[in-house]
Amino acid sequence: MPLPAQGKSILQTADPYHIPGYGGYCPQFKYQIGQTFGKTTNRLLQDCNVPSSGRLVLAEIYPSFTETDKLQDMRDHLMKTRTASWGDQKLVQAMVPGYTGFIPKSEHYFGKRYAENCSNAISDFENDQRTYNRKAQELRVIDALQSGKMDPSNVDKLPTLTAHHRTPLRAVAAEAKPYISPNAHHHSMSPYYMDGSNSKKNFMSGYTGFVPRSRGLLGKGYPFITHQALNEFTDGTQLYKLNLHKPVTVERVETYRLDTQPIYPTETGLVPHYTGHIPGEKFRYGRTFGFSTQNALSSTPKQMVTAIA
Repeated sequence: MPLPAQGKSILQTADPYHIPGYGGYCPQFKYQIGQTFGKTTNRLLQDCNVPSSGRLVLAEIYPSFTETDKLQDMRDHLMKTRTASWGDQKLVQAMVPGYTGFIPKSEHYFGKRYAENCSNAISDFENDQRTYNRKAQELRVIDALQSGKMDPSNVDKLPTLTAHHRTPLRAVAAEAKPYISPNAHHHSMSPYYMDGSNSKKNFMSGYTGFVPRSRGLLGKGYPFITHQALNEFTDGTQLYKLNLHKPVTVERVETYRLDTQPIYPTETGLVPHYTGHIPGEKFRYGRTFGFSTQNALSSTPKQMVTAIA
């Protein structure tokens, strides 16, 4: 039987169709019966009423060139165009797993193969080196142009000048005044003489000397506790020095004695079951509690014994 013009026998299933054994998803296939797998999939793939993805396969056979591929090509180009090293070049393009040396910027790359992570880190480091060298060269050219050491006509591309003043700057004084930074670190200054807002006004952890006003401070780190304690101590010392020569005026609030009821009445006795102390009561007997405690402060045991006799 002669083949048609398309080069495929009429006995074969027309394209497109899925080969028997295809394990992917085919919409509406489970509702179809009575035909072969190839004919059924051919009809479903061409039926406009069957919802589909619009493509014969869900993934492209030849993936498109993405931004990630462009970035990878740029990194590969940086690795191939590096300056040749006269020594032992340890940072190569294909790093072998197990290398224990330092790889710059490798801490920022993870989740891929070791060789791929190392290649990306090394190319990133190489890009930073080239950027630094380019900016350093531009700075040297700008300095040469502003100082007159280089003719602008000899420069292919003039760098952009962003400085407000051209060098060399004109001197406004014969000698420059010495600059003393207010935040300069003083090694020999004691924390007791530092300003209260200075973060260095504290003692380091491990200091075993006495720190005033620190005994009642808890729940913080040692530097924070000593900083707060020293501030309280120095503030109190300064306040004492300020008030040292000022006149002192003492103001006392007059206290009044409260008018309370007497414990031992003079005309009547105490109530029975009174549990307090009664002077001389243990030497009295033969009378009731109320009669024997009448005017207890003025009676003595000797007088009571004489009166009974």
